[in-house]
Amino acid sequence: MDSTFTLLDLGWQAYFQQQLSLDDLESNRIARICSKTGSNYELVTESGFFTLEDHLDMPDMAIGDWVVADTDNNFLRLLESSSTFENIASNIDTVFLICALNQDFNLTLIKRYLELTHNAQADAVVILTKADTCEDAAEKRAQVEKLDPLLIVETVNALDADSLRCLSPLLKKGKTIALLGAVGSGKSALINTLMQTTAEGKAQRNIGDSGALKIMPSGAILLDTAGMRELQLAEFDSSTIANFADMIALEKQCRFTDCRHEGEPGCAIKAAVKANQIDEQRVADFLLLRNEDGDDDQVTKSKPQEKFYRSAQSDIRARKHSSAE
Repeated sequence: MDSTFTLLDLGWQAYFQQQLSLDDLESNRIARICSKTGSNYELVTESGFFTLEDHLDMPDMAIGDWVVADTDNNFLRLLESSSTFENIASNIDTVFLICALNQDFNLTLIKRYLELTHNAQADAVVILTKADTCEDAAEKRAQVEKLDPLLIVETVNALDADSLRCLSPLLKKGKTIALLGAVGSGKSALINTLMQTTAEGKAQRNIGDSGALKIMPSGAILLDTAGMRELQLAEFDSSTIANFADMIALEKQCRFTDCRHEGEPGCAIKAAVKANQIDEQRVADFLLLRNEDGDDDQVTKSKPQEKFYRSAQSDIRARKHSSAE
């Protein structure tokens, strides 16, 4: 495992430098969290790696956070983050929001990713993949660009390194990036192509054993964790769930318990749409939140789905109780 890094290699920026005291600069160590296993954090400094055990008197921390430690590797304090995806990742500069230009193109999903990224205080860039297979790529790109006039939107073929040259200005040394996108959107292909060895012979370098942080050939840092990959599943805001409590109740009237609301006989939701009782876009938004981001053939609910159902059902019970009173 390579243990020789400069702070710039690890993503150090002026924003963090401004938070240091004279004592920090002269006597203490600056470290970045590169993985977490159980109650242990793995941190990396210019001097190498060390481990911190999580204690009740320590703040909540995530991969990507910067901390100050003493020369004996004792925790002193956590630096304020520039961006935070709660309990998942911190200090991500740019998030690539990946969406395929095929039948899976979903403007609602892109809007959701944009909201998550903006709430985290990170920059967002939308990357529309599989452009080589799409005949109306320009039209779909225009739809995305209308979401925000300042939004950077790129159409690429994730398997073609030349096609990804447009991303070079975003992959500068010391910048931390992450990817969000549904299964099949091309995230893995994009990462694999970006990680290819360059003509100068520069290859990726893992920061720590877990590989949650990787230095890319360009010098940018890829933050790739299970938490970020599943963020679209886990981030169920309670107010959003409450808005769909009636849909949960309606769904229980479907003939089949595993109804996917895609044309099955006896689907109560489709019947409500046909009767103009609910809007079709509302159904699409509900399914986007409810459906598991995984194998189309898998009908078992994931943990985030179960959380979604429990929260929605609790809201239904609360409304009934309120009405009864």
